[in-house]
Amino acid sequence: MDPQLAPIRERGTNAVLSAAKFLLGLSSSIGGKPLLRCSGFWIDWDDESKTGTIFTTAHLIRSNNSEFDVWLGQDEYDPNAKVMVHLLDDTIVEAHLLYYQVHYDIALFSARVDSPVQFPSFNDRVQYAQEVFVLGRDEIFDLRITHGRVEYLNPDVFQRYHFMFSSKTDANQYDDGGLVIDLDGKVVGMVNISSLGSFIPCSILLKCLDLWRKYGHITRPHLGFKFLAIKFLDPLYIEKIWRKYNIDDGLIVNEVADGSNGEMLGIRRGDIISCFNGEQISTTVELENLLLDICKDFDRTNQPSVEVDVVIKVFNTRKSRWRELHLTTNISEHGEVVARGTYSSFHFGIKDFSFGGT
Repeated sequence: MDPQLAPIRERGTNAVLSAAKFLLGLSSSIGGKPLLRCSGFWIDWDDESKTGTIFTTAHLIRSNNSEFDVWLGQDEYDPNAKVMVHLLDDTIVEAHLLYYQVHYDIALFSARVDSPVQFPSFNDRVQYAQEVFVLGRDEIFDLRITHGRVEYLNPDVFQRYHFMFSSKTDANQYDDGGLVIDLDGKVVGMVNISSLGSFIPCSILLKCLDLWRKYGHITRPHLGFKFLAIKFLDPLYIEKIWRKYNIDDGLIVNEVADGSNGEMLGIRRGDIISCFNGEQISTTVELENLLLDICKDFDRTNQPSVEVDVVIKVFNTRKSRWRELHLTTNISEHGEVVARGTYSSFHFGIKDFSFGGT
């Protein structure tokens, strides 16, 4: 045992064993050719039909991975892929796709089982620096357990900005769709191996589930930006930004989509957004939760296109002035595409700053 885990040995063991009771193995294939082996977990059970609902990653049915920039929308999915569930009693049953959402890379399946299943308790308030365990099922269905902490990190320019990150270092495909749990055994997120240690926090997962249960799909406003949170930058850079602009919080615009409404409003890479609809935003996860809240009252079932205006407070770093803008966004369940626009260069006067502008 890792000596560093000695203080939490008993509590951690109880948490892991509790969560393992609803953690599953999943495998997929197309035309008999193996596609992916990963993890998932029960979230619901219907006693009358003896059917459970499984939450997992949409990577399970991803037939083509661009392996570069998910914001270009080049990944492909096969909803007809055959998916098998590897149950805790060592039996295997076929699963049936209920829904998948490519922006969040999540999927829901149903599977018939004879006995009731256990499903998790959730904690939607995961904290940075909090200790967590990451759980998955390997190729022989053994439990994979990794201990780590939630890190103070921004996603890179090729990643969706709804991720948080754990400090675990040995992620592989078997953990994908698996659990991130706290020391009480409550689920705080679902693993997504788009990058090392990345996971989707429960605040977002639970909102997605609520939208799916209410409308049968999961939508979000497409803003046309990529962001970085100031608070997760190196303190050296935060201090330099504060000295230059008297700003030490908010989201830095890291990309503006070509031809987007934001670009037409004059928002450029390097501008700083502090508020959305009057709410102060410090992290991209806070922003994503706000975007999902906007969609609670939007049912697109019989509406091919729905638009909504959001009010944003933007600091123009080239003119050193604040503006309040009304940004029209499209509500969509598709993966948001953000291709770099024409106006992409900027600098804060910081050598080797992560944006790389000139």
